[in-house]
Amino acid sequence: MTPTNSTPTLSSARIISQPDTAATQNPAAEVARLKRTIAELHENLSNGSNKCPTSTVTLGRGICRAVSLFVDISRLVKESDRREQLLADDDEDDEDEDHDDPTANPVELERDRDCMYAAYLELCALVPGFKANLLNTDGAVLNTYISSLTRGANDARSDDISKLMKAVAHWLNELGTTTTTLNPEDRSMRGLKHDTTGRLLCPIEYDWDDEAVRVKLCAGEEGFDINSSLFVRCFYKHAKGDPNDVEKNFLRSYLLVKVYLAFFFFAPSSANRVRSDNDNENDNLAVSGSSASRRTTKSTVAQKMGLNIATPCTIAYAAVLLHFSLTDAPNWKAMHNGFSYEHLYNFIIDFFEDARGDNANERTMALLCWWNKKVFPARQAAAANSRASMDKLKVQRAARERGGA
Repeated sequence: MTPTNSTPTLSSARIISQPDTAATQNPAAEVARLKRTIAELHENLSNGSNKCPTSTVTLGRGICRAVSLFVDISRLVKESDRREQLLADDDEDDEDEDHDDPTANPVELERDRDCMYAAYLELCALVPGFKANLLNTDGAVLNTYISSLTRGANDARSDDISKLMKAVAHWLNELGTTTTTLNPEDRSMRGLKHDTTGRLLCPIEYDWDDEAVRVKLCAGEEGFDINSSLFVRCFYKHAKGDPNDVEKNFLRSYLLVKVYLAFFFFAPSSANRVRSDNDNENDNLAVSGSSASRRTTKSTVAQKMGLNIATPCTIAYAAVLLHFSLTDAPNWKAMHNGFSYEHLYNFIIDFFEDARGDNANERTMALLCWWNKKVFPARQAAAANSRASMDKLKVQRAARERGGA
């Protein structure tokens, strides 16, 4: 069977090169016909059926960004299998075939398992055919498939780290507040060695601007542990937080929004819309409207991933890489100078997903809404308009029901 929208064949070429007699008697009509034929062939080519299938490595590029930065694919699959086995056995006592730490807190263990299963579902949604490949592929072929996805995930993370190393330096240098210009090509003089990055890495519980405190933090003196808190200034609006109200302005920094835009939209041009926390008050920071129409030939990372809302995982990913880009780490590692990026990542996800109590849940939902206004303003506006229209319709229908109209 001949595929639709196939590449131009020899017969197509003959259609172009051998006009009929009537057409040769009317050159203008022949030119118009040729233009239509060529346009049709171009349209067929651009429809996508002739493009090479997306490689498995490419399909894996969104995994660290939107599924899980630290839990490998095999563990996610194993958790899904464990749950299916429990359903098949109709037995909640799973006797720990996972060989979990017997000293682990049962509540935390169940929370970890829930997170892994949620990540597995995200993975199935992100990677086309993932579930089918698990069911229909065996042995070495399946291992190769998972290895290719993992390679894509790691490659994307490495690319993001490399781009962010340069971008963060440029962003901070542009502010004009750095006493020593940051080198975009090297992180070795960042971290506590540089006043600007040191301040941003400092927990809100300490006053970096107090020289005595700063010296003790840099020396790691007892009671002055730079890694003692995850409420770090780089995540706060104006890089300032209240130790007595740690949620206030947490995860609302302009740098964090810039990182998110750089990763999921057009890096780094989208991020340039936000130059300070004052700009961050603008709710229309992402690519939308006329600016998007100028780039219709190129999809954003978010569009390729099918991402249309900010999620705890994507925000946590941006936060981890922002913090890492401010350090003097020579290369990516899950722990640097005693600071655990896995703990930071899980903490931010739990900040959103494990909010207990109505008030806490309301605050986290408000924060997610704030993020969506920042990075997906068009979708948020459309949703608000739709709700307003539906509310108006319901009111009028109810009034007519009461009036018998």
